[in-house]
Amino acid sequence: MKLIWRDRREIIMKKSKWVSLLLAGVMTLALAACGSQDTVTNNPTETVGGSKAETTETKVSTQETEETEAPVKPDEPAGQLIIGSTTDLSKEFYDAAFDNTAFNYKMYSMLHDGSTIAFTKEGKWEVNGTYVSKLMEADNENGSKTYTITLQEGLVWSDGSSMTAKDYVFAILLESSPQMMEVDGYPANGFTHLEGFDAFAAGETTLHSGVRLIDDKNFSITVKAEELPYHYDLAYAAVTPRPMEVLAPECDVVDSEDGASVSGEFTADLLMKTINDPDTGYRYNPQVVSGPYKLMSYDDSGRQGVFEVNSLYAGDYRGVKPLIKTVILKTVKSETQLNELEAGQVDLLFGISGGESIGAGLDLVDKGIVSKTTYFRNGYGKITFDCSQFPTDSVNVRQAIALTLDRNEFARQYSGGYASVVHAAYGLAQWEYQDSKDWIDENLDTYEKDLDRARELLIADGWILNKDGAAYQDGDGLRYKDVDGELKSLTIEWCNTSGNPVSELLSTMLPESMAELGMELLATTTDFPTLSAAMSHEGAKVYNMYNLGTGFSNQHSPWYYYSMDEIWMTAGYNSNWIKDQELADAADALQSIPYDEEAEWLNTWQTFIKTWNVKLPDIPLYSDEYHDFYSIKLNDWDQTSIWSWSNALLDAWVAE
Repeated sequence: MKLIWRDRREIIMKKSKWVSLLLAGVMTLALAACGSQDTVTNNPTETVGGSKAETTETKVSTQETEETEAPVKPDEPAGQLIIGSTTDLSKEFYDAAFDNTAFNYKMYSMLHDGSTIAFTKEGKWEVNGTYVSKLMEADNENGSKTYTITLQEGLVWSDGSSMTAKDYVFAILLESSPQMMEVDGYPANGFTHLEGFDAFAAGETTLHSGVRLIDDKNFSITVKAEELPYHYDLAYAAVTPRPMEVLAPECDVVDSEDGASVSGEFTADLLMKTINDPDTGYRYNPQVVSGPYKLMSYDDSGRQGVFEVNSLYAGDYRGVKPLIKTVILKTVKSETQLNELEAGQVDLLFGISGGESIGAGLDLVDKGIVSKTTYFRNGYGKITFDCSQFPTDSVNVRQAIALTLDRNEFARQYSGGYASVVHAAYGLAQWEYQDSKDWIDENLDTYEKDLDRARELLIADGWILNKDGAAYQDGDGLRYKDVDGELKSLTIEWCNTSGNPVSELLSTMLPESMAELGMELLATTTDFPTLSAAMSHEGAKVYNMYNLGTGFSNQHSPWYYYSMDEIWMTAGYNSNWIKDQELADAADALQSIPYDEEAEWLNTWQTFIKTWNVKLPDIPLYSDEYHDFYSIKLNDWDQTSIWSWSNALLDAWVAE
């Protein structure tokens, strides 16, 4: 489990204690019930989130320049920064419920802010004083809890129109409504914790009893009694506004003693026009936003977006506003991204992993033409199984595939010494991992490559026949199994992405060992949107396994990732499509533990991890040390495992 370092220059070890409370697409997207993970390829620019409590983070920052006059930090936004990622920027600008791929996952917070709750740079959760002047909470006799929120004066949208409590209440009503669910199957699961959600979302009533509009500056929300206690209970107070006049023109938010509602012609047809129109819809072309940047243009062919400062942005929780005028998000190729950085065609590459790419970046640092920052990953690279598909619905088959791969050799070849093999759903940045290293070594199955053990698992699972239905003998080739009188082959369909070094390495390490066991591996190479659609069961085909990676949100919520409830299965949270009661129960046991009960949380987390290690919904491959490489014109760059690149933009500036 030891991380091997090739470069120890200027390493600074820091310890920090933080509250992990962030939601899908960062809290600014108001998905307050669920901590979604970003979905990424294993190309070396994946974003990561954060974790709770005490963790050991390695961070390195260098600014190697010639001894010239120091650049001066501007007073007003200036300059341009081109950020590159090997994960495409999709034409999706609403929230992670539509697209949670890596580049988009953090990009949303550039456009949408104003959340009532903020996650700080130091890893603390607090009321967002830039937007909220007062937040009160009251425990009700029936066990529910009511949060009453008073907004600051003078809040405005990017077009100068007033931002009021109606926009906050509208966001809840919109994103809980059956009308919104008709917009390309929007999951509308961000406010399931509120009283009245179920009846409102089902269309049984137009009044949402858990939301009240008091006046233009005040509103309240009430959390269901059955949702309490909750490990991340402050998350329930998080709401991010949506511009009602843009998304529901000629409608209004009205209140009654039975709850708030949207008046006027609030229909799915309206939302299909205001949100889903491919040219003017808010999902694809938001022109009135609350975040630090505005979308200026998007290039479909190059998958590139241009963003400029929102001069009317109120600031983050500290009141900090961006000082970089123009930000371009650009898709790059993994094999040429460092060349583009050297040539000045891109200014920042974040989350770089893999020994070859890191080595090339360090060469540029040695030349003094780029700077670097490093931090541990809060997530892991993996082979994801679809546990709803035959034959990977069998735990024996999943374990057998894991036993065909030498993961230590894989991590060594891929990372060049900048990664550690992990044995379950955890990352190096997590405090739980840091506090459980010895326990992990003593309690988890490491799935060392063992073809004899894999063969025994397959035999026990019934893979004992050949293509003719006779008893399987060595040399018979593909194994078969009698399933309700039908002879089925041990064929594993694997979907991967082109130009992906992890895919390329797996393609050299898996097929021969699998064939030796009587498995057939059928590989399909495609682009990431097609892979993502297949994983979510929205594409033309569903596969048995995919290789990609994940970054945990700061509200790490495994009770959603392994829930058997259809609302989480179909919304992309349970991306393994696994229905296993023991695993679901082990994950759900974490949900109600009070946040300050760290010992109880850790013990329950270990039970969950041990159960996960047996059920093996993924083959965990590695967790690594990320590197950001960037032009020396970029100053005060400070991304960490809990402070993403879109957050770090606010403190950074460029000297042209």
